[in-house]
Amino acid sequence: MPLFQILSKTAKSGRPIMGFMDVHGNVVIEPQFLQTFGDFSEAGYAVVQRPGEKQHIIINTLGETVFVIPKDHKSVSFTPPDKHGVFGVMHQVDADNKDLWHLDGRDWAFQGETHYYAMRLDGSIAFEAYLSGAIAGYYVFSNSGKINDKRGLMNHEGQVVLPPIYDQIRPSTTDPYVTVMKDGAANVFTFDGTAVFRQWFEIGRSTDLRPVTDGFWVAPTPAKGHADVFDVTSTEVIGTLPTTYWSPMIPRACPTLSGGIACIKHPEKGSAYFFPDGRAAMPGILGRPRWFKPEMRTGYFYEGRASFKLGEVWGYLDLSGRHAITPQFYSNLPFRDELARVRYPADGNSWDRYSYVDREGSVVWHQED
Repeated sequence: MPLFQILSKTAKSGRPIMGFMDVHGNVVIEPQFLQTFGDFSEAGYAVVQRPGEKQHIIINTLGETVFVIPKDHKSVSFTPPDKHGVFGVMHQVDADNKDLWHLDGRDWAFQGETHYYAMRLDGSIAFEAYLSGAIAGYYVFSNSGKINDKRGLMNHEGQVVLPPIYDQIRPSTTDPYVTVMKDGAANVFTFDGTAVFRQWFEIGRSTDLRPVTDGFWVAPTPAKGHADVFDVTSTEVIGTLPTTYWSPMIPRACPTLSGGIACIKHPEKGSAYFFPDGRAAMPGILGRPRWFKPEMRTGYFYEGRASFKLGEVWGYLDLSGRHAITPQFYSNLPFRDELARVRYPADGNSWDRYSYVDREGSVVWHQED
């Protein structure tokens, strides 16, 4: 069963401490942690830090400490242990030596010896690499944590599936594929390292690289002025989608599929929704796409709900375009495992308190202090 972060303020410092609840709003782990580094993994582990302690620890869904990450080590990239017990760590050798820390702008940067590992729950090293993503026992890795390092794909035994020669790698969260970018071209690979498409597709920028979603891949086609949607199994084009507006600097971006639908934005028309085959998901007059005004700032669909704005508050649309949840929140986070975390009610305390609501808008849990 998925768990959700909750928080409560301490009486002494006023700083929030964090715990976890289940999907019904029952507190499973009482608030007691200073930080939580991401959510629980599917294997039931989370990385947290207790007040007054430097070391990160790994807990299970009962709140029990499973492993204390060693001194001078920290977890990286929000990768809690998976079903193989593997997670990413950074080892800053002699991190307590103040002479090894230097001010870089407004932040302190460690200048000493640094190593990156994939560690197991028994403290052993699975392999040496920087992990920037994990899915289904496979890991996107590079040789260091530098943003421009080339990336590869490795399995939980440390076997390299794709060598670190790619500019970007995006794992799918729904299918056993990764999309890669190399030298301005993109392709899709299986987890055994096999290319899905014979040809590579021109891609102008890494922000246009899309993961496979529910068996479909959206590939930018700059020369045609739109994006082709491929069925990954057959490798056939099943439809086309318009480009979408991101910003004045990126007026024509590759669209993203989410919840089986693409949200297409236009600076003047607003936003409209399309199925992967190019049909309007919410047809208006004569079957034409229904456009929501730009000021509504409609979002992507997650679990049948998409956020939208009315004045200063947010609500959620359903797949027909109706108001599933009346605008009343100061936030627009997506639904996950049937719940959305919202700033509710929208009053003077909204930035200090939050709630969880279900897909009908009913409050499941509300922060009381």
